[in-house]
Amino acid sequence: MPRTPRFQFRKTPSGWMVNVPASLSESGKRERHFHKTRDEAKDHATRLREKFNEHGAGALAIRPAMAEDAVRASEILSPWGLSLTEAARRVASELERQDASLGIEEAGEAWISSLEGLRPRSIKSYESTLRRLLGALPQRVMSTISADEIASSISRSGSASATYALHRRNARAFWFWCAKKGWCEKAVFDNVPPPRKSPEKEIVFLAPEEVSSLLEVAEDAYPRAVPVYALALFAGIRAEELRRLQSHHVSLEGIDLPAGVAKTGRRRHITPNDTLQSWLQAYPFQPCPNWPHIDCAIRRLAGWNVSATLLKHPPKATRGRWPQNALRHSHASYAVASGAPLESLLFEFGHVGGVDVLRKHYLGRATKAQAAEFFALRPSIDQRGR
Repeated sequence: MPRTPRFQFRKTPSGWMVNVPASLSESGKRERHFHKTRDEAKDHATRLREKFNEHGAGALAIRPAMAEDAVRASEILSPWGLSLTEAARRVASELERQDASLGIEEAGEAWISSLEGLRPRSIKSYESTLRRLLGALPQRVMSTISADEIASSISRSGSASATYALHRRNARAFWFWCAKKGWCEKAVFDNVPPPRKSPEKEIVFLAPEEVSSLLEVAEDAYPRAVPVYALALFAGIRAEELRRLQSHHVSLEGIDLPAGVAKTGRRRHITPNDTLQSWLQAYPFQPCPNWPHIDCAIRRLAGWNVSATLLKHPPKATRGRWPQNALRHSHASYAVASGAPLESLLFEFGHVGGVDVLRKHYLGRATKAQAAEFFALRPSIDQRGR
């Protein structure tokens, strides 16, 4: 067994020197530490001796095989400038993190179970994303999954950017939920690349004349559809929300969209403007059976180029294709043009993108004159006496 080092010091032409054996130096080589005075050298030798007694005495009895492993490990770590102790700490920390984590299959099951109460459509979407992750990362521990692996799991060759965006949003919800449980690091997901942005499309809304034509056709051909159009045009209610709306949710005093009806899952209340009140007074709202097909038939009869299975001999289209979200975009464009505060419109519209998004998409789209014409539309037949 080697002797306990004495850490001697002596005076040299270069100053007072403290000798450190190669077996005990941080570099693994014999080191000579020089000091200006004897007292400084003595203090340094004392500190080295105390440090050895506290941490390094076990090194005197180290097995040859362990010493060889230590040499090889030091060579491996040398490009990164890490000591064996630091490397050991990092490995131990990673192993502790893995022990505290959970396999992705078990984590996925726990997450899906926690979604009880959400709409079946949302749960189905989350399950689809989870299948992609499980298929690409079977039997993996959550804490060992990288951002690149998440990205490659949810993207597939030939899939649209919108599809990737959907699965990225779902995967983010799953990852953040697991991070709260301590099974993974939340910051990892920050490096999952966002979807590539496609050129932004301009929103398209209906001219007052087009709105008038649509409502006139509905009044004439399918009166039960009129209040549905009125709620979409003059209150901005989404199509999917209209399909869930019931008669008791709508009155001349207000429209109540409970959490189970609202797309965002958050209740909101809309106070009808004068235009909407006139239409609801003439055509009280009731759910419209077969609404998607009736909607297509009315749009075709009003001139738009849409397929209408209810019409045996549909008239020739005269207006082109139906703009996406035309009713909701019309409401927002004319409401902003009429001077409605963006903050109140943000709540009634049920928009989650913030005031800046409304301003960006709808400010300046319509003129005040067009807005006045839009909100001046009234039922062509007064049915209040019926």
